[in-house]
Amino acid sequence: MKILIYRWSSYNQNDVESAFENAGCQCSYFTEKISNYENDGVFCEKLADRLKNDDFDFCFSINYFPLIARVCHDTDTLYVCWNCDAPLLAMYHDSVFFDTNIIFEFDYTNFSIFKNMGVKNIFYLPLAANVSRYENMLLNKNSTKYDVSFVGSLYEKNSYDDIRNRLPDYLYGYLDGAIYAQTQVSGGNILENLLTPEICSMLEDITEYNKSDDSFVTTKKLFSTTVLGFKAASVMRTNNLNMLSKNFIHRVNLFTNSDASDIPLINLHDPVDYMTEMPFIFNESKINLNMTIPNISSGISLRVWDILSCRGFLITDFRPELLNFFNPDEDIVIYESTDELIDKTTFYLEQDALRHKFIKSAYEKVTHYHTCDIRVQNIIKLVLKFI
Repeated sequence: MKILIYRWSSYNQNDVESAFENAGCQCSYFTEKISNYENDGVFCEKLADRLKNDDFDFCFSINYFPLIARVCHDTDTLYVCWNCDAPLLAMYHDSVFFDTNIIFEFDYTNFSIFKNMGVKNIFYLPLAANVSRYENMLLNKNSTKYDVSFVGSLYEKNSYDDIRNRLPDYLYGYLDGAIYAQTQVSGGNILENLLTPEICSMLEDITEYNKSDDSFVTTKKLFSTTVLGFKAASVMRTNNLNMLSKNFIHRVNLFTNSDASDIPLINLHDPVDYMTEMPFIFNESKINLNMTIPNISSGISLRVWDILSCRGFLITDFRPELLNFFNPDEDIVIYESTDELIDKTTFYLEQDALRHKFIKSAYEKVTHYHTCDIRVQNIIKLVLKFI
């Protein structure tokens, strides 16, 4: 198959590209940067020329881009995408209904939402990891350097803090309460349901709320994800790491470019490169933490697949889809509160044999059923039905 892949800075871009090449596809790449996600004539013209001047079976991107969907529709080219962020607000666009689209969605809740809207060619496909790349990197690596590790952002620079001082007292108190409530919930997102029509109207009056004529995203969806979701993640991550580091002084490691001055007892490290450094952290830590941003309603984040593919031991917060692929307390460990996270960290830090048993079990499942190569083969198999 002959494919034009839109290349941007997604974490799993290289791994997905490699999987298409491993499947025998002839891949070409389009690297023009998008200057305006709503209207970019230069980008659209260049992409259209590329599609018209060659005979591609389809155009592919990680995540859905309305601009690409429109160009593909206008040139009668199949547009295939695999969403790895949720919810992807770009999907709330009239172009999502084009019959030239074939959309793969990793979060089953979001898949169901768009399926019920009438989006015809949308399919559920969980994320995965490039196991073979990690295997080659981590040959003969079996040493442990870190007790507990978290790789990621604290989201301390978020839109909520930017507008906080402009909020009237009632709205400020209500939204702070909503954020706190979200941090007490395991495995779901309640923020959107807490934004009543009256609250949304107040937010529209205070904030700059602009969207294109083709977008049908609501204030409730937009604000609950881009503003409150990231703030809730910031509060949750900072609180969990603070409590852990107080119980395990200088044994909890944070790899980030975030300001961690509010977590004084943590071992702070520079951020690590996703491709070249991160796998070693996962492999060399007794315990790896995953704290999922509330915006992901039910799906399994890429971080989970990466940790397990690097033969890392995982303690993660709950998401319903975890139970479709892994057995708790056999493959992975799930916590549902900060107290439970501390208790389980205390227990598993001292259980070397048990940790290695879990690692082996989870790794075997990932390597046999959940690699990038397997997922891309599933994509190709389905797309062939449309060609």
